[in-house]
Amino acid sequence: MSMKEVYPGIFMITERGISGMLKPPVNLYVITGSDGLIFDGGYGNRGCLRIFDRAYKEINNLCMERGVQNRISRILLSHAHADHFSGLSRLKKKYNLDIILTKRMSGIISDAETYRNSYAVEKKKRKRGLRGFIFGLFSSMAASFEFLIYRLYWGINYVKTPDIVIEENTKIIINGEEWNIFHSPGHSDDHITLYNPLTGVLFSGDNIMRSINVWLGPPRSDLDMYDSSLEEILSLDKLELILSAHGSPVTEPEKRIREILSWRRKRVNDVLEIIKSAGTDGITIREILSSLYPGERKVKHDFARGWVELTACKLLESGCIQKDRSGRRFFNL
Repeated sequence: MSMKEVYPGIFMITERGISGMLKPPVNLYVITGSDGLIFDGGYGNRGCLRIFDRAYKEINNLCMERGVQNRISRILLSHAHADHFSGLSRLKKKYNLDIILTKRMSGIISDAETYRNSYAVEKKKRKRGLRGFIFGLFSSMAASFEFLIYRLYWGINYVKTPDIVIEENTKIIINGEEWNIFHSPGHSDDHITLYNPLTGVLFSGDNIMRSINVWLGPPRSDLDMYDSSLEEILSLDKLELILSAHGSPVTEPEKRIREILSWRRKRVNDVLEIIKSAGTDGITIREILSSLYPGERKVKHDFARGWVELTACKLLESGCIQKDRSGRRFFNL
């Protein structure tokens, strides 16, 4: 179990994953007080629930020792990715919590079908005839089996009906203080940020992490929206501490945000330069990945593929590059 008080009255509980980037450690936050709140739901397997329960009991004991009334009846989700919403239902049942979602989040995690559709990318047209039908049938069966394994691996439980539905830009009262909730898309189109303007404490979800670059990829990530969300956070009047979904607290928020923005600009330019160097032969996404990450394993390439695809699309839309008729090879103009 990993539990730490990261700010007076705010505790970070870290649920350990299994294997690095495939299932990384994830943070849940408990804002203690007479009208407190839990931020994010973590993984949904029973082992993680036991980890949370032990930490939560320790938090309650600390509050009792300090003479602090601790009553928590709500849990708020940062965004609808499996490592954040899977534990919501079990935590609700265990602690009688009200689940707070935006309408967009609710439309994603209400059941397996809506969740699968939320990250389904556009499929290539299937060939006609018997061969096309058989190929499509087996592809569908394989995808269903893969999703079953995925659901078991993450411990996914859906939220058919949230207890409270909020706007993406709104305010919420926690322990008598007014906190801001605002839409911060980029990593995910439904992503929200929780921010206390009095203390400068901000819960960033996956958008800002201390030493990890956020995953970005189709269909629900957007590079320009991500930059805009970071710029909005950077413009806040008071920003003292960022509590992220993965890793340790960000104690130099402005410096870290500027680093991320600078890194994103550099990576866009890196992809453009690689495409330019390919000359008239052009280059595929796979070849771009090999150039960006020479000698790295396939799992690294798969993890990075999303942001490279988004970057190529961004360069296409801006008229910096073009692609061939197959849509697989990219050329410099």
